[in-house]
Amino acid sequence: MTGDFLIFIVEDDNHLRQMIADYFAHKFPDVTVTAFASGEEALPHMNEHPHVVFLDYYLNAHNAEALDGLSILSKIREKNKSIRVVLFSGQEDPVVAAAAMKMGAYDYIVKHPDSFDKVGDIVTHLKKHFVVDAPAFNKKLFIIVMIGVVLLGLLFWFKH
Repeated sequence: MTGDFLIFIVEDDNHLRQMIADYFAHKFPDVTVTAFASGEEALPHMNEHPHVVFLDYYLNAHNAEALDGLSILSKIREKNKSIRVVLFSGQEDPVVAAAAMKMGAYDYIVKHPDSFDKVGDIVTHLKKHFVVDAPAFNKKLFIIVMIGVVLLGLLFWFKH
């Protein structure tokens, strides 16, 4: 998927990672989605300035030594405080949610069947906030305006 709005998905569950990417492809075909299986894999790409990162809390399905979502969030904050990070986790632990928000998470969403609606709402909101469709430069209109300015200048010049 390609577009000006960049979403990162950091999810160690292959099936869920693909489901989230497919959801974005269907609902937001104009965005770019990059998916990572671990936070360590995603961190070097933060210089690409994603508009939002959907970050799982437990990221150790394939590597028991992998950092958890809060640790990755902390490292993202060290690099860039403006990237919107949404913890998208199966954890309903209010302590984890509070810690994520205190660390600067944009939101905390517990994974369940209705959570895709909330994910979609967040992307819709952020796209409206960050992506402004600038009109394309109209060369013909520019030439017409410049001719008008020149003619008005000449008219003013010859009247005085």
